[in-house]
Amino acid sequence: MFEENQKVEIIGSFTVKEIKEGYIELDPFEKGHIESTEKYLSEGYTEMNSDGTAKEFDGWQVGDFFKLEGVFEVERSNEVFTKIKVGDQLVSIPNHKLMEVE
Repeated sequence: MFEENQKVEIIGSFTVKEIKEGYIELDPFEKGHIESTEKYLSEGYTEMNSDGTAKEFDGWQVGDFFKLEGVFEVERSNEVFTKIKVGDQLVSIPNHKLMEVE
């Protein structure tokens, strides 16, 4: 669990699992299966700058791939998930994919 306003970095690539009211849920994307790796390679990913702005960002859509780079601030956290602000959107990330930054 992370503290509110704590700084974190995000590890790995993600896919948009679900767009919920108030936040977007991301799941880690583990390459390995042929079909999912081919989709990842063909569709690519959107890389987010540390200020939350995206390079060639066309919005959040279920199934999109993202690699979030930079340092982000924790909005809230529980034992499993942490919500961070990416641009003006609240995004939910599994805790095991976050690394504390001092």
